[in-house]
Amino acid sequence: MARDIGKYHTQIAQFVGELCRVYYRHSQPEDRRDISNEVALIAHQNREGVTDESEEAFLAWLHEIARNVVRNWSRREGTAARRALGSLDDENFGTDRIPSDSHAPETELLFQERMTVVRDAISELPLIHQQVVWLFYIEELSVKIIAGRLGIRKGTVKSRLYHAREQLATRLASYFTES
Repeated sequence: MARDIGKYHTQIAQFVGELCRVYYRHSQPEDRRDISNEVALIAHQNREGVTDESEEAFLAWLHEIARNVVRNWSRREGTAARRALGSLDDENFGTDRIPSDSHAPETELLFQERMTVVRDAISELPLIHQQVVWLFYIEELSVKIIAGRLGIRKGTVKSRLYHAREQLATRLASYFTES
């Protein structure tokens, strides 16, 4: 007897929420909804293969699917972030963008110091925010392209950019107001 997976959306969402806290700490509500939908789809496609009739065994089977999907999302997010961030941790970050009026040593030194402070502030952001900052501001990609590259929605990219800007403004306020 195949079960109706639609009856289990609440349990699936609960499993995904719990598992995201363990495996995918930076998940957003949109990601958790997408993950829950993916779990439901996989469960629906494979429900004929479940032979055990007990409710506990069925829920354990759903939990295992959820765990695998969440872990895969977490891995993809980490891989995308590492690929997207490029040379953020590189000591030479920003050295190729010296301003044209940098002929004066003081100006160049100030520019390099600011780049170091900005690089450090970006590296303190959560990984999900680092990657969108890098792609948007350094690689100058559009929100649509970033969303496609990271496999997330455009709204999620915009939200992450907003939160990254807020965090950077807080972290850099004291440095740039002293100047």
